[in-house]
Amino acid sequence: MAQRVHESIEVSAPMPDVFRYWSNFENFPNFMQNVEEVRMTGEDKSHWKIKGPLGKSVEFDARTTEMDPERGIGWNTEEGEVMTSGEVRFEEVAPDRTRVDLTMNYADPPGGKVGEAVANMLSDPEKSAREDLENFAQLVERGELGGPEEQTPSR
Repeated sequence: MAQRVHESIEVSAPMPDVFRYWSNFENFPNFMQNVEEVRMTGEDKSHWKIKGPLGKSVEFDARTTEMDPERGIGWNTEEGEVMTSGEVRFEEVAPDRTRVDLTMNYADPPGGKVGEAVANMLSDPEKSAREDLENFAQLVERGELGGPEEQTPSR
């Protein structure tokens, strides 16, 4: 069964900084526990390697469909072992406080109902998304996502 995950968090940092940190996808392994590597392969294309079930890595290519500092970032998978799409929205709630709103959509896992049961036993996407957002907030608030060269948008 297809799945939709929605989580949000408030970060103690200005919206432009939050957007700049998030828009560099190559930083994702620093705060997303299941992301092993992200490589930009074109202006709006990226290749992802993530931890899959039973210690096996899965890979996919994604296309960025939106990259707007005032609204957010959107994406969808183009090909690979995982089919996903989603968006992250940024909203200034105070001058130095930003709400990060993440929505991810996962297509049916391979293997039908058996594959779905195994995927559900091995992972909790809501919990992972919540933990990833908490990790992101901590890194941004401590300024630990790297120097200016690492904070530029991916496209």
